[in-house]
Amino acid sequence: MAKKKKTHVGYSGVLNPATVVLVCAGLLAILGITILFSASLHIHSSSPYFFLEKQAIWIALTIVVGLVLMMVNLDWIRRFIWVGYALGIGLLLLVFIPGIGTTINGSRSWVRIGPVGFQVAEFAKIGFVFFIAHYFSSIRNENHTFLRGFIYPSIGMGIYIGLVILQPDLGTALIFVMVAVSLLYLAGVRLVYLVPSVFAGFAGVVGLIYNDVERWSRLTAFWNMEAEKSGDAYQGWQALLAFGAGGIEGVGLGNGRQQQSFLPEAHNDFIFAIIGEELGMIATLAVVVTYGVLFAAGVLHIRRAPNTYQYLLAAGCVLMISVQAILNLGVVTGVLPTTGLPLPFISYGGSNFLTMGIFVAIILNTSFAWRSPVLQQSKRKLKDIGG
Repeated sequence: MAKKKKTHVGYSGVLNPATVVLVCAGLLAILGITILFSASLHIHSSSPYFFLEKQAIWIALTIVVGLVLMMVNLDWIRRFIWVGYALGIGLLLLVFIPGIGTTINGSRSWVRIGPVGFQVAEFAKIGFVFFIAHYFSSIRNENHTFLRGFIYPSIGMGIYIGLVILQPDLGTALIFVMVAVSLLYLAGVRLVYLVPSVFAGFAGVVGLIYNDVERWSRLTAFWNMEAEKSGDAYQGWQALLAFGAGGIEGVGLGNGRQQQSFLPEAHNDFIFAIIGEELGMIATLAVVVTYGVLFAAGVLHIRRAPNTYQYLLAAGCVLMISVQAILNLGVVTGVLPTTGLPLPFISYGGSNFLTMGIFVAIILNTSFAWRSPVLQQSKRKLKDIGG
């Protein structure tokens, strides 16, 4: 009896890595909506469901947008890549227009149109990933060259990153840089170009922080957190107290004290500390493991990509989610200096939730579309097959 010819590149069934990514994102979102009620209860005591209702609206919108995006032909989107690239730049420029751009927590990174406000850098992440994937799939065998393989894409990415830095939003800019370097490496760009650029970029960031009094103060406070626990290290110190109070099993859902005006941004950037206080170390470890599983599933998924475009596109989506999660967890646990980054799928905030949901939808889309022969690789060299 002849064997049935395999027509799919990816996995199928429950163990499909793309499905695992979706399940992980769903579990994190459920935890997020649960802990959000407790974390935001004392902010709007007169309307305890205020943040919960707003987040529910964004979750519903994300599901609708995600379902639509899952059915879109990703190759068809490539026709409009440069339009999307220009649109991303336009969005990043909107924040500098008086009356439209809004400053929150010292960063002019928000745009408000009527009652609706959104963080434009979040949506720019989508165009950023599409640009890199499309560009390197277009130049194909020139990815190792200096001009077309390194200088030109660096200029294209540098415009996005520069506009984010000007807001200033160094935390989001760091995500862009880390994802960009990773994708350049995966695309086959030579390390002799990448390594010096990384060191130069690091020196540039240090210079920017050193010349910004507020950010330099935050960095020095991080180095001596206990001494600055009443000053610039207040947020980080209160987060550590929350983890200490929670212990192994936590004080119980709704019984935490840190969200009672002790810990700023308890419902947003520092919501992981509330999980630690109310649900304990077991829950926090479960969250970390879930992000780890999401990343591992994403890595397994992209290994089956049939061409460079979808390989880098899916990889960019996985990296955008994972890098932001790592940075947030590092900040809240006192491993990294404080920077304003939400925890994907858990923190309150519509712009970030919608963007992360779109990344998951793209990963699922690629899983459905991969019906070509398996991507052939020779070390780090990528080769497009069938197109």
